[in-house]
Amino acid sequence: MKKHKMMFGEAGSSVELAIFNVGDLVCALRSIEVQEIIKFQEITLVHHAPDYVKGVINLRGQIVTIIDMRSKFNMDPLDASTSMRIVIVKYGEESMGLLVDGVSDIINAPVEEIDPPPSNLSGLAGAYFLGIFKKEDSLVAIL
Repeated sequence: MKKHKMMFGEAGSSVELAIFNVGDLVCALRSIEVQEIIKFQEITLVHHAPDYVKGVINLRGQIVTIIDMRSKFNMDPLDASTSMRIVIVKYGEESMGLLVDGVSDIINAPVEEIDPPPSNLSGLAGAYFLGIFKKEDSLVAIL
């Protein structure tokens, strides 16, 4: 538990979270991990890539791999819509984009209200969740 809290800060502090939706799942990333959020744009397919790799985009001269979060979480795909967003995150020396259904908010979450993911959450989903934030009206899975 102590290691978990160290990821987000000391008791009494808060962490800024970027909240987004993937299907019915409400997810978040620490805002410090988010480089930018852009509108959906045309994605160039990459042949022989894993199913969850939607393709690549050219973001101001930089090639960015786009990960389809619905596919990553084994959800049915959606047709592209104007509400979809690409959350650009830094991964090592590269940037990658997470294709999400929509971005809803940026909030300050008190560290005391972030719990470790349930121990029975295993498999693919469990490997990506760092914690669960209890928002007034929902639970937010922190990736």
